[in-house]
Amino acid sequence: MFEYLKIMFLSAAPFVELRGGIPAGILMDLNPFLVYISCVFSSTAVSIPLVIFFRRFLEFLRTIKGFKNIVALIDKKIDANTKRIKNASLIGIILFVGIPIPSTGTWTASMIASVLKMRLKDVLLGVFLGNLLSGFIMMSVSLHLF
Repeated sequence: MFEYLKIMFLSAAPFVELRGGIPAGILMDLNPFLVYISCVFSSTAVSIPLVIFFRRFLEFLRTIKGFKNIVALIDKKIDANTKRIKNASLIGIILFVGIPIPSTGTWTASMIASVLKMRLKDVLLGVFLGNLLSGFIMMSVSLHLF
């Protein structure tokens, strides 16, 4: 059981995330199904506090003189294209998280979703579906199915 906690923490960690947790679990000779479920769950669950943190961090930046104008410019661009951004953002988050390449994953997607002012439930859904896809790809590669 302790081994599954290790891969869950690994899957929630920045830079490593699910892309490292699944191969680590397979190398530890753990049950592939439980590895997949554990890694997808922990990588998805971490998105909730991340989105909340990044939103609060953006609010904090709005109070700092040097960043106030930059954040205001970003807000203006997003507000001007809100409808178009909202329609594409869920699919964008799914694909962004789902394609396992460096610098794409739950942490970066949570930051992007915070900047785009996405609803938390949409972020959670997008990250979850993206992690399902990414986990499937990583599991297939780790088990040498591809």
